[in-house]
Amino acid sequence: MLKSVSRATLGPLARVLFRARVEGSKNVPMEGPVILASNHLSFIDSVVITLLAPRTVSFLAKDTYFTGKGVKGAISRVFFQSIGAIPVKRGVGQAAQDALNSGLELLEDQKAFAI
Repeated sequence: MLKSVSRATLGPLARVLFRARVEGSKNVPMEGPVILASNHLSFIDSVVITLLAPRTVSFLAKDTYFTGKGVKGAISRVFFQSIGAIPVKRGVGQAAQDALNSGLELLEDQKAFAI
């Protein structure tokens, strides 16, 4: 539910703020597993893809977005949880593998995963 609300409210905002444009969305199947790959020019790529894709998409995000302190940390945590981000601890092999396994589980559940 929170993902749907985030996409509905933040998607249009992303289009305006970042002048985001979607090309090839008709090539994204609306059902079944799919991987969306970005050239990742900046931090915002994953967020915008998540908000503007024609279906709900999850992606990996560094774990510090989920563990910050204070109001800023709480806002970051709620935001990244609401758009379906999967935390990954960078620099730790098994933690990275666990996060990738979470992505694999999404695909096995017929969902979309962005890398």
